[in-house]
Amino acid sequence: MKVRIYNDNLNPALWDGLVLKPEVAESLKSVGQSFYKDTELTAPIKDIIMVGSSANYNWSDFSDVDVHIVIDFKDISEDVETVEKMVNAIKGKWNEDHDIHVKGFNVELYIQDVSKKNRSTGVYSLLNNKWVSEPKKENFELDKEQIQQKYSDMVLKIKTALESENLVKLKKVLKDLYDMREVGLNKSGEFSTENIVFKVLRSRGHLDKLRTGINQIFDKKASLK
Repeated sequence: MKVRIYNDNLNPALWDGLVLKPEVAESLKSVGQSFYKDTELTAPIKDIIMVGSSANYNWSDFSDVDVHIVIDFKDISEDVETVEKMVNAIKGKWNEDHDIHVKGFNVELYIQDVSKKNRSTGVYSLLNNKWVSEPKKENFELDKEQIQQKYSDMVLKIKTALESENLVKLKKVLKDLYDMREVGLNKSGEFSTENIVFKVLRSRGHLDKLRTGINQIFDKKASLK
């Protein structure tokens, strides 16, 4: 399994050094504003930010461009947990209905509460056209053997679940993948083994296969001849 994890420079398709290319900045800001307008939410936008690997040195050819609309969830309701569930459903549907690419990279839209701390060490404000948190090059050692082993284990787990056609098992495997990533991010951040394995699985289509399998089996069971 050969995967480029870290680079000497930010993605040159999007950046000139540490400066986001003007046409990229304008395009991403416009997409973010259009997305938020479609949600029909009335909370004022605090910022529109670019985060994740495309705003850092750990980008790859499979990286998404993550654009977050930052609002105060309490401007919608004091029940922040319910607001979070609502906006997650909204962004999920919007991303599913749209296929937007900038310079060949898929754009994913999110809605983020202003109080939420970004795990990404690179955070760029598209509204203000400047870094909120400029990424720093890091020196670290990757346990490539552990990454390979965990990746192989998860691929086998996904394959077995798909072959079983068991809806409960498939949903559990998908949940386990996200839980694995969360544990890694909390423990060691963006370069944890768990997060890297999750990204490789996602880039190679394994998560999409799981979701497709879940939907197909559910539809089959729910249908009446």
